Amino acid sequence: MKKDYAKTADTLIAALGGKDNITRLFHCMTRLRFYVKDRSKINEKEILKLSEISGVNWHEDQFQVIAGNEVNAVYKALEDKGVPTDDAPAANSDSSKSVVSKVIDAITGCMTPMIPALTAAGMIKVVLTLLTTFHLVSETSSTYQVISFIGDVTFYFMPFLIAANAAKVFRVNQSLALFIAGVYLSPTFVTMVAGDAAITLFGLPITKATYSYSVIPVILMVWITHYIEILVDKITPKMVKLILNPTLVILISAPIALIVVGPIGTIIGNGLAVAINFLSVKLGFIIVGILAATFPFIVMTGMHHALTPIGLNAIATGGSDTLIFVSQVCSNLAQSGASLAVAVRSKDSNMKQLASAAGVSALMGITEPALYGVTLKLKRPVVAASIAAGIGGIVGGLLQVSLYIAQNCIMAIPAFIGEKGLSNLIYGIIMIVVSFVAAFVLTLIFGFEDVKAETEDEVQNTDTEKQPAQQNAPLVDKIELCAPVAGTVKALSDVPDKTFADKVLGDGAAIVPSEGKVYAPADGTVANIMESKHGIMFVTESGAEILIHIGIDTVNLNGKYFKSHVSEGDKVKKGKLLVEFDMDAIKKEGYDLITPVVVTNISDYIKAVCMEKEDAAVNAGDKFLTIV
Repeated sequence: MKKDYAKTADTLIAALGGKDNITRLFHCMTRLRFYVKDRSKINEKEILKLSEISGVNWHEDQFQVIAGNEVNAVYKALEDKGVPTDDAPAANSDSSKSVVSKVIDAITGCMTPMIPALTAAGMIKVVLTLLTTFHLVSETSSTYQVISFIGDVTFYFMPFLIAANAAKVFRVNQSLALFIAGVYLSPTFVTMVAGDAAITLFGLPITKATYSYSVIPVILMVWITHYIEILVDKITPKMVKLILNPTLVILISAPIALIVVGPIGTIIGNGLAVAINFLSVKLGFIIVGILAATFPFIVMTGMHHALTPIGLNAIATGGSDTLIFVSQVCSNLAQSGASLAVAVRSKDSNMKQLASAAGVSALMGITEPALYGVTLKLKRPVVAASIAAGIGGIVGGLLQVSLYIAQNCIMAIPAFIGEKGLSNLIYGIIMIVVSFVAAFVLTLIFGFEDVKAETEDEVQNTDTEKQPAQQNAPLVDKIELCAPVAGTVKALSDVPDKTFADKVLGDGAAIVPSEGKVYAPADGTVANIMESKHGIMFVTESGAEILIHIGIDTVNLNGKYFKSHVSEGDKVKKGKLLVEFDMDAIKKEGYDLITPVVVTNISDYIKAVCMEKEDAAVNAGDKFLTIV
């Protein structure tokens, strides 16, 4: 049955708080990556109900939706719906980030869109290796040369690909960014570098370096060009900007690229290669094992693509990688083994199907469905996979396994063929088998809670052992909530926010506060307090999940005028003071203080009924909502 991705896109947009709440969308191989204005508007449970989605994750202010192999189709459907895509800058999303986070995000933004091209190039090299290994093609034939240069294109012209992506990340005119990359790869410059004569520009020396296959110089240069563009735009008259701006940008950028940034980038790249080589040679079995074991958790942060340039640089400068991609292979194969073990052992047909598909996907290098949909969800399997990956990494480190092509899955087997000969291939296969089998066996040994199967058993026990008690039980149970704040009662439909008014986040009612204090509506736990203190997620002892959202768009105040009296995880009694807020100051800032009180897991119940009439006055602690 053909999937309706347009309907999926509509559901996602609504669950993300509407199109107006999304400032930017881009994607990698498995994730849709959103920047939103107000994270409190996101209904994660609705997103997780979609069959195409296997998990969600926050990284800094980036909301990641894991769509696995269907990410391209869902992304295209969202794009067709008018969601701002990766051509649009992430407005106001960087101000609170640390320098490290900004650097990681920049590198990820430059490298992530390249993965399809890198994958294609790597697989072409694998095909070429197989053709020559089985003597189907001679290395002296034109067929070999044609396939070889096709496979080399991505790597040789890597600066162009990086420049195109970096232009979006650093908000630089893309044609000018590609122009800078062309300076590095100009055939004339390549010829001059290969010659004996020194290269100078107005007497300034230009370092002889080859920039094909390079990563760092062009990222640095496009970043610098962003500031050059700003400077040039300030100093040029309006009448001649069209001609003068691009000309000055290139005249300033190109010399800097050749004289300063290129050599610095090369030094950094070579330094990374030396460092990796040192770690691999001196501490290989420790470093590879540690990185392989922690890789699933690096994936959870979304930082794994930031490691790609290091691995690529090792291949470009040294001919092979012994750390980054080697550890990824161990981790991915371990995730596959753990997921397939779950498929074998689980009694739930849905989990069997999901784990089987996720295991095969991880086998091919796409681990997010396995990680978020299976191993992390069941807890113990992710521990088993991590331990197994560490064991595989230690084996690979001890045997000094090398990868000659950027691969991170079962297809890495041909990529083990290189200068080290047959022994490296055998050692690589041993490493893969150890990672996969260890994860499979450890998952079976550790076991996991097959939640649905246990629930069915409990239902059966309840039916047989507690039948008399059930006969006397009420037909419906109800949960009573007190008003968390004093004020005037309003219907959710009166809230000037479509997400609340349309009950996207759940059912409930609202209160226009007359006092700047929020109290616990029942006995329960403070599940989450937003950094801006304007929103509290509260879970009652009976399991009802309550969102108390103080005001509309008050997230923009970043906690100003709010004071929290509890912390996440605190267990509190009904009537406990949770948050205080300065009503007058917030009103002066122009914000509406209407406070929705929403049961976000209303799908677990029949309905939520407000006990007070609309526009009635209510005191904090009065009966307010009944959940049936």
